Amino acid sequence: MSLPEDLIVEILSWVPVTTLLRFKSASKSFLNLIICPGFVKLHLRRSLIRNASVTLLRWRGVFLASFDSDHPQRPVVQLDVHPDVIKFFEPFRFEDNPKLYYPMITGICNGVVCFGKAKEFVLYNPATRDYRQIPRLKMRENPTMMFSDVFFYDCIGDDFKIFSFVNNSTAPNQNEFEFYMYSLKDNSWLKIESPPQGLRVDPSRTHIANNSLYWVTLKKHVLVTKVILRFDLSSHRYEEMSTPKQINPAHILTVRVLKGRPHVLVLGSVFDIWMITEDNCWTPVFRCLTKQYRWHHEHDSPYWRDYISPLDYAYSRDGRKILIGPLIKFRHFICCDLVSQTISEVQPLGLPEDASLFARSWAESLVPLAL
Repeated sequence: MSLPEDLIVEILSWVPVTTLLRFKSASKSFLNLIICPGFVKLHLRRSLIRNASVTLLRWRGVFLASFDSDHPQRPVVQLDVHPDVIKFFEPFRFEDNPKLYYPMITGICNGVVCFGKAKEFVLYNPATRDYRQIPRLKMRENPTMMFSDVFFYDCIGDDFKIFSFVNNSTAPNQNEFEFYMYSLKDNSWLKIESPPQGLRVDPSRTHIANNSLYWVTLKKHVLVTKVILRFDLSSHRYEEMSTPKQINPAHILTVRVLKGRPHVLVLGSVFDIWMITEDNCWTPVFRCLTKQYRWHHEHDSPYWRDYISPLDYAYSRDGRKILIGPLIKFRHFICCDLVSQTISEVQPLGLPEDASLFARSWAESLVPLAL
């Protein structure tokens, strides 16, 4: 007895990638279905639901693993890495600079990981082991050049893109960034208009929601004011958004995207998380006095600023907790319970003893990258 085709599609859309890759060789009909763009997108939607809180972990060198934050008692699962991608992880030096640098995760979306070093990038799907080398960004260089990059998916253009901030100024302490955007569809780089004058952008705190990039900026008037800058990926226009009025301007502020909505994490005398609603109003979702919880390292000194500022975080599947990923030198996550308004620590099991930890949200997918 054969099953209806629509029922087969529904069943397979919930099957893990590793199993589907084996099914591709079972029959021509299975192969055509699994590589169909419509099925790839359906499977991705299912995977994002099933693995909503799975986090990708990375250490110096080549070690990738998945961690189910809803079940912290389960050990991490190491992911296989393609040999060509391993070669990309070789440490490097900039010209006239003896310091050794390592490739970093530029971003993760739709199951695809973007690794970057200087002006080079590799896109990698850990579930399928497909990868794609990105053309170098060609521009004039100087020894003091600085980079910061964001990898994201343009849902309107159905395209993976990289937004690159390049500080090519030769003057010390001058933050004059040039903006470039790479399109996987076009396989090319395009220079983008810089933000309006008077706004100082921190490119390390950039995230995407509703097909727009968001990041915290400093607005210079008589007083320095923090605002959120929005860049529409379709119109290439910038828009300023005010931060919650209750936020102390002296507090540390970073923007993140959860459930498709911008969130603001505030750190000062209080530890707050705010979410923007459908009518573009800010509403608090979590508050804790920092004196109630202090993060310590081996010298027993508080390191809240280093712990929080550049990190990713994600909701649990039931929506009642937010897990904040650790900075490289830490091995714990911060878990914020939105119901009890309390904080606890979570440490993944099965980590190498000498592992430094870096986390980004990830869900497996069938998204193809190979040419």
